[in-house]
Amino acid sequence: MGSENVVNTKRKNNNFNQEIYGIKLPIYLLLLVPAIVGLYLDVVPSSLITGFMITMGLGGLFMWMGDSIPKFSDFGGGTILCIFLPSLLIYIGILPEVTAELAADFYSGFGFSNLIVAGLIVGSILGIKKEVLINVALKMLIPLLTTILLAALAGGLLGQLFGIGFKQTILMIVAPIMASGITTGAIPLSEIYADNMGGLPVDYFDILAPAVIVSNIICILLASVLNFLGKKNKNMFVKGFSGEGNPLRKKDAGFKTTKDTSMLESLRNIGIGMMVAGGLYMAGMLLSELVPALHTFVWIIILTAILKVWNIFPEYITVCAEVWFNFISKLWIPAILVAISASLIDIDRILQIITDPSHIFLIVTIVVIISIIAGLAGWLIGFHFIESSIISGLSLADMGGSGDVAVLKASDRMQLYPFLQVTTRIGGVLTILVMSFLSAT
Repeated sequence: MGSENVVNTKRKNNNFNQEIYGIKLPIYLLLLVPAIVGLYLDVVPSSLITGFMITMGLGGLFMWMGDSIPKFSDFGGGTILCIFLPSLLIYIGILPEVTAELAADFYSGFGFSNLIVAGLIVGSILGIKKEVLINVALKMLIPLLTTILLAALAGGLLGQLFGIGFKQTILMIVAPIMASGITTGAIPLSEIYADNMGGLPVDYFDILAPAVIVSNIICILLASVLNFLGKKNKNMFVKGFSGEGNPLRKKDAGFKTTKDTSMLESLRNIGIGMMVAGGLYMAGMLLSELVPALHTFVWIIILTAILKVWNIFPEYITVCAEVWFNFISKLWIPAILVAISASLIDIDRILQIITDPSHIFLIVTIVVIISIIAGLAGWLIGFHFIESSIISGLSLADMGGSGDVAVLKASDRMQLYPFLQVTTRIGGVLTILVMSFLSAT
């Protein structure tokens, strides 16, 4: 589902005839003005509707801007602007600091991210043919484990060449890249390192966090490049380079169960899909309370996969869940990207790394190596290169759940979301486990 589904950039006589979310540009800007004025006057209360209007309003505008620029749009320009521009505008003072607070409350504080994630997981799993779901789920662990081991080895050797040291590079650069984010990666790693090697967790966190943020940015840009290359030639470097969202190279491995749900996207069906996703989210939350070792989202994946494989839901439920997935991915992803950018991307930490050429080179190179290893390992067992690179590579190196959304939007492959969630959870845990042993030796 490309960005043309979010922003309709019909080119007629001039920009005033173009549309965002189906609204003529002048009217759209007129609706956005009160929100922007309220931000500058600092009179906007922190609530669902204000958070929604600001993130969705800016997201639609940035998506339209990026997708209106020739050549830049070929690389997912709208997505790139949504994920980078808000944090930059806040950093240089064009957008007030209160924007970051509102975005954080909206995305995390009010639980909007849970609504999005539940809808994406449930809708995407129920929309996959069960044979494909089983095959991909079983096979994806092979390239994932291969990527973790070979990328750590390659990163350590690169660090040795740069004079940083084999073990030091793995612990301080490779580990945070592959540990899936800040809260589930950099924070526990910093505490483990402090216990095993001495010092304070905050000292290690200040080293680990920038690597996470910069690697997330590289993953998003690389996802855009892979999507661009795949569109130019599905067999660019190897036969089976791009599956256009379908992981498996088998000729009969159709990915989606339904060919077209556009006629079914009514209020009734959206409501049903939302209830199904909400019900499975609540079930996952209860199971997570009983078995805390598995995150709520992991339980949602397990429950939804069981329902899909055993055909427990009737066909209309499956269709409605996919309709809800389409609704989210077409209309709300720009808002999510803006919220992530405004609340989670720290420009100061990024500048710390950019000013160190060897550090930034190592991070970029390691992320590229991760994506290549994952792509090749998956290709060897029957996956398309790009899809395997994203599922077992970029999702390992991005910033967890929020990074997964940005990477998939940049690559135009939102339907792969449940597989990326598996990589994020399993890959992150395995990375932290290995690093706990390595740091203790």
